Amino acid sequence: MQIRDPLVELHETTLYKYLVSLDQEYSERISKFVLEIAPLMATIETYFPYYTRHDAHHGYQVVKRMAQCLLPSCFDRSKPESLTAQEVFLLIAAAYAHDLGMAVFPGEEQSLKIKLGLCDTPTWKTNENLQSYLRINHSSRGGEYIEENAERFGIPRNLVAALDLLMKAHNYSITQLERELQRPFATGQKESDLAQLAVIVCVADAIEFSDTRVLDGVFDKIGMDKTSAARISYAENMKHVCTGDSLAVTDDGRIIVSGAFQDANILALAHRTFDQMEEWIQGYSDIDHRSKYRKLKVRGEPFQRDLSFNRGNFQRLGVRLNKRSVIDLIASNAVWRTHQGIALRELVQNAVEACRYRSHHSAPADKYQPEVRIVFDREQHTVTVSDNGCGMSERTVLNNFLTVGSSRSREPSYIESDYAPIARFGIGFWSVFTIADVAKVTTTAFESYRGLPTKAANAQGFEFDVQLTELKDFTVFSPTERACGTTIKLNLKSNVVIDEVFTELKKFLLCSMIPLTIVLDETEERIDSNIPRIDEVALFGVRRLKAKQLGIRIFDYSANSADVFVSYGFAYREDGESITFMAEPGSPMFSVKEDFHASQSAVCGFSVPLRITPLCIDLERIGIYKLNTTTPRGFEFSIDRGQLNKNEAVTNFIEHARNIIHDGYREFLKKTNSYYPEAINRLQREAASGGGSVYDQFTEMELASAKSNYPDLICIGLIPITQDQSFNQAKANTKYVNLDQLSALKGIVWCLQAQRGQFNSKGRQYFPIESPEVLEFTYAWVKKQQQHLSENIPLYITQPDRNFSLLFDNDNTSYTHVTSLPHELCFLAVNLERVNYAEMAADIIPNIGGKWAGTIYWRNFDVEDKKPYLFLGRHRVLVKPETKLQAHLKSLAADARISAIADIIRLLQEDEAGHMPEALTGLL
Repeated sequence: MQIRDPLVELHETTLYKYLVSLDQEYSERISKFVLEIAPLMATIETYFPYYTRHDAHHGYQVVKRMAQCLLPSCFDRSKPESLTAQEVFLLIAAAYAHDLGMAVFPGEEQSLKIKLGLCDTPTWKTNENLQSYLRINHSSRGGEYIEENAERFGIPRNLVAALDLLMKAHNYSITQLERELQRPFATGQKESDLAQLAVIVCVADAIEFSDTRVLDGVFDKIGMDKTSAARISYAENMKHVCTGDSLAVTDDGRIIVSGAFQDANILALAHRTFDQMEEWIQGYSDIDHRSKYRKLKVRGEPFQRDLSFNRGNFQRLGVRLNKRSVIDLIASNAVWRTHQGIALRELVQNAVEACRYRSHHSAPADKYQPEVRIVFDREQHTVTVSDNGCGMSERTVLNNFLTVGSSRSREPSYIESDYAPIARFGIGFWSVFTIADVAKVTTTAFESYRGLPTKAANAQGFEFDVQLTELKDFTVFSPTERACGTTIKLNLKSNVVIDEVFTELKKFLLCSMIPLTIVLDETEERIDSNIPRIDEVALFGVRRLKAKQLGIRIFDYSANSADVFVSYGFAYREDGESITFMAEPGSPMFSVKEDFHASQSAVCGFSVPLRITPLCIDLERIGIYKLNTTTPRGFEFSIDRGQLNKNEAVTNFIEHARNIIHDGYREFLKKTNSYYPEAINRLQREAASGGGSVYDQFTEMELASAKSNYPDLICIGLIPITQDQSFNQAKANTKYVNLDQLSALKGIVWCLQAQRGQFNSKGRQYFPIESPEVLEFTYAWVKKQQQHLSENIPLYITQPDRNFSLLFDNDNTSYTHVTSLPHELCFLAVNLERVNYAEMAADIIPNIGGKWAGTIYWRNFDVEDKKPYLFLGRHRVLVKPETKLQAHLKSLAADARISAIADIIRLLQEDEAGHMPEALTGLL
């Protein structure tokens, strides 16, 4: 086809001829517009030489396609769906100008060079940064230029804003197009539907396949360029060459496309393009269907494709799945385990999500009041979850709700806005079939009723059933009237107990961001919007009478930081003028707690398995915390939401919650006159009493975190070693210091923290390391060692607890001495000047998992049998530097062979037990 003068082409189009019949002035205006804009559009080739055509001829082809897409009645002035002169003007102008922003406008060159830091070289016009800037911003740039030059272009001032929106629409997702253009608009004393006009432009632009789409000489230019961008452009251009103008719209609205291909990759690209076009046009058709009068002839159905390949038998494969088996799998307890409440949690979560989304996109004029309601019906053996949220269109149901793994949360309207969805995987609905045989769905999408609260309360929706016993390959949507939102009614399986589902569901709900009501036996229970405060019932349960008899009190605290809300409480008792975390002398506080695992964390009110560690005290042994973050942004879940993947969002959640908890604890300490190192140290030990102080595990970044955020709340007691003092005298002079004070001290701290030979009791006598007498024994031993030291360096001893482990882990010169049988006691020494308070501990291999779990330390130690390893409890092992064993383990670590390392450590345990594994020959 010969490319002709822009006005000649324009004047032969059906839309222009119709415009002439409607209004001579507007036909003259659009001619002026095309005449002015054509030279600008012609310059786009200069900046994008490898792209397909984006000039005035492309605009002409889009206008031609519009006539093919529209119903004939759109050109019949007697019909209500007929186009007005203003609408035709906007359609033609948008067809020609939607890519205008890809041009560099007159007088703009220098400012763009400065803005983008471009050098004034012959190739600056094809610079990648310039192309990227023009491509990303072209939809807004074009509208801004037209706004500034409306009079020169012949655009009536009252149509400038509408043209700007139509030009932007081809870059919008379906949902965003509805949101941005679904607004009241009038042209020519007649109501006009901007979203519907945008749909006409977008459909015509999408199907603009023609034999002139590829620029002359483009393959010669691409052939001299070996970059990846050139290869991509080659494929895109060849796709159009192989298809040409062989895309037609039939009289009944079907789209037929033909083509001949010699490169399988180009053919595959063409298929993917048509797949995407089908999805777009289906969405655009939905918008047209919901308009007052339909205008599109094109149907949202799969294209009829005849794409031949003459070099073999081309077959589209992708990943083939057995639909029946996949749905059976994701709707089974293999995925959702056996908790009956999980399925209902997924529905409630979807309902809350729908309300959040509608609220986010509602204006005050909508008068929107979100609500979720869950009704358990014993008589009918059903559960019904209703919401007045965003509802679903037929497109959403087909593309997302009933498409396995196609979450609506991945749509551009979610991603490109500042909205953060709770949904993730697109399979949650299918979990209902672990407890139900049939799900009846009734829904109405809200988008068409924005700003119309009265109509939204009685809108046009549809209903359908889903069941797995008879899995059909079709769905029947039956029309119905209802308020915007969704209702899902589950017919429960006969073996499902309603009370169990009710109880399990409540366990998953800490609070609700949306007003949420649960109804059972006609009794309504409202889920609070705030996380609950901790009272005596929550903390002590049936043991609260005993707690009261012991004079135990509760300190409760609530606060928030950013999107994180915390409520926690713990038990304490006044003991004379001081306070204590012991229920009574010799009895830890958790003896009066009803449930040791009552703390709860949540994302948007839905429980998640997340513990807040580390803390300055063992809070869960003396109290309970409840946490909620009101944003799901960044969180990554396991497929059944039974686990949270550790990432930046989780780290930030923990950090905010930890800071709030520590702020409250400081307040408590000050309120009870306990905000000084000795009391803080004592309370920490009391909270951990009865098995809470686990010190044979690697402390990771705990010391660095504490030093940065709560150095005042980690306090250690140092008993000085003095030759002329008894233990009791030295103990009376114990130096209690927090981390800031500790970091300024010099000296060696000793601690008796382990006993060797735990895997071989032969010849070894058990030694009670945590007994009160151990400190006195340690004092005597270290005092004896001091006599042999030539340096006059301060020596201290301290309790065998986690605080000392913080120091030991972070001094890579720490040393261990093991006494001889019968006890083989492990005395650990830390040089205070060498403790690293800022970074991860050095000279370790952490997080080993497999047959053995724990951390390996490269550390010096001395043992009588000269073995190169030393176990310090269950989860720590020291390995001597410069040994064959260390070299072997380092080699395995370098190759990331973690399981092999675990196997070696497990064999070392066998060696310690006296079995001498052959696999260790040469390493010991």
